[in-house]
Formats: sequence, C-alpha cells, structure tokens
Amino acid sequence: MNKKLISVLATIVLLGTLTGVSEAKSSTPFGYTSTGVDIVDFELDFKDIEVMLDVQVTEIPSTLEITFEREFFDSTNLDQDSEFTIIADGDLVYYDEIVTNSKLRTLKFNLSSDVELVEIFGTHLKGIIAQDPIIEVTEEILTTQVEQAGKINELIEENQVLREENNILKEENEELDGRIFELENLVSALEVQVTNLNTIVTEQIKVIYNWVLGYSIN
Repeated sequence: MNKKLISVLATIVLLGTLTGVSEAKSSTPFGYTSTGVDIVDFELDFKDIEVMLDVQVTEIPSTLEITFEREFFDSTNLDQDSEFTIIADGDLVYYDEIVTNSKLRTLKFNLSSDVELVEIFGTHLKGIIAQDPIIEVTEEILTTQVEQAGKINELIEENQVLREENNILKEENEELDGRIFELENLVSALEVQVTNLNTIVTEQIKVIYNWVLGYSIN
C-alpha cells in the first residue's frame, strides 16, 4: 500500500509540474520551446528595455528557443534590425537568430547548468523605446571631433606665429651677417693700412740712418 501511495503522489507531483510548465508557457507574452531548461517566471523591465527570465536548468545540454513578436519586443537601430544582448547570470550569451521576418524574431541559445537568471536586452518593449545608444555615441563623437578641431586650429595658429617669428629671426640673422661682413672688410682694410704704415716707417728709418750715420741699412 505504501508503494501505491508513493506512486500516486509521484503522479500528482509530475502532473503538477507539467501543469505548471504549461501554465508558464501559456502566460508568457512570448512563445518558446526548451530542452533541459524551464522558465519558472519572467519580468519586464521598461527602464532598461529587457525581458528577465527566472530559469531552472534540469539537464545538459540545455537549449532555449524563444520567439518575440516585434510589436511586443524588438531590437532595432535606425529602422534596421540590431542584435539583442543576452546575459546569463552576468555572462554574455551567444545566440543564433533562426527566424526573422516582418512580424517576429526567434532566438536560440544554450545555458550552463548553474544559470538562474537570463536577461535579454532590446530597444523596444511594448511601445516603450530605449534611448538610442548610437545617437549618444554619435553625439560623443561629434563633441570629440569639435574639440579636436579646436585643438587643430590652435596648433595652426601657433604654427603661424612660429613661422612669423622664424622669418623675423632670419631677417635679423641676415642683417647680422651683413654687419659681420662689413666688420671683416673693415678689419681687412685696417690690416692693409697697418702694413702700408709699417712700410712707410721702415723707409723713414732707413732715410734717417742714412742721413745721420752716412750709410745705408740693408
């Protein structure tokens, strides 16, 4: 009798589990099929535009295939499809998009044995639109470009000032070279005059010696 009671209880538990899973599938605003993983509960985050899934992995390998109607949940940028971001307990999950059409998108991915929370991020959730990260990045890029353009203009101005100063230095250097050349010519002229003066003095000394002593100095 104990065996029969245990069998009945096991049957009740099994039916309850299957009923719970069936109710979970029917209550979710998205369709899914799974192998080795159950979605215990779900939550919608309209601030971060994400669908959060409380899951229980029952066997490995486990696979979750989930379909979102675009009107309910989607990920787009500039009217073009963009990738969803899937995080499982803080780790990035790679997925395959196996169905894509104008009405829905189906994602398929695997989960490890210890995963309990799956977060799927998009850009649209029940009419709520996330701030477009591309626009934010573009604004940041434009701001950076403006700052860089300002720095470039400053460098151009500094370069122009340096060129003007260099031209002034060249002119001063040319003028200085001219003065040095004039000084060298003056020194050369003085040397010639000194040589001529030495020659005159020598001749005068010879004349004086000839006149005083009566003989010439060779």
